[in-house]
Amino acid sequence: MSSLQNLAVFTIPLFLLALTGVAGYAFSQIRNLSLPIPQALGLFTVVLPLITGISTQGAYGLIQRSSKNEQYQLTIPLLAVIGFQLVYETIVATLALTYILPPASLACGLNEKWQKLFSERNERAIKDIQDSFNCCGFRTVKDRAWPFIQGQPSPCALTFGRTNSCLGEWRKAEQTTAGLFVLVAVVVFVIKALSIISLLTSSSWTHSRWPGWPRRHESEDNRATIRRLIEEGDSEEPYHDNPRTLEGANRADQGPRVEPSSLLENNAWRTDGEEQPA
Repeated sequence: MSSLQNLAVFTIPLFLLALTGVAGYAFSQIRNLSLPIPQALGLFTVVLPLITGISTQGAYGLIQRSSKNEQYQLTIPLLAVIGFQLVYETIVATLALTYILPPASLACGLNEKWQKLFSERNERAIKDIQDSFNCCGFRTVKDRAWPFIQGQPSPCALTFGRTNSCLGEWRKAEQTTAGLFVLVAVVVFVIKALSIISLLTSSSWTHSRWPGWPRRHESEDNRATIRRLIEEGDSEEPYHDNPRTLEGANRADQGPRVEPSSLLENNAWRTDGEEQPA
């Protein structure tokens, strides 16, 4: 495993954990500031990094298994994991964008949310909004502001010395929170894509799935070995498992041998002047 892959093994979980923290902070802003963003969207974004980590590990397992099996057996599960993750991220990012753009259309949702809080006499929610942004009321300092006084304008501006309404700052908070959701979805997609690409291009995967994958260093080593064997081939004797076979081959190389007969009396090679033994 290369140093880059080792670094990714440790950094990717940290990135996913950090993204989970960012999504959790954005979700808390929805609750604390009573933003008109569905809490379900916040929850889906919080668990998105966790699902990404699990799905990436699942994709890694499928890729490791596919190096030992035929490709068509694991293509559909692998595409299903990647496709589900892509659809999930697209939905989160798209829904979050609707609470960012266009800014002018956000006032309608904010007004409905404020009116609901005012009709329910939710003093705590409106007070938290006004205290967070040091403001009073929705469009003006007297527009449905807290404290509530029946039949009279709210004394919020006089009581707390505030001169700004809450619409502008509250809308910025909504855009910022939705922007964090989009950021989490985009970064998660990038991390997932890089992780899968890294797995697909790893040495174990490429060498097992595509035998013809260019391996320059291995080719150079193979060529050097072949040259060495060719150079040493002329001086080396062929290998034989049976020593008798080697001995027989050596005798065959020496050619036929002529030996005189042990029967001297019938030996045609004896000269006439040589005496026969008694």
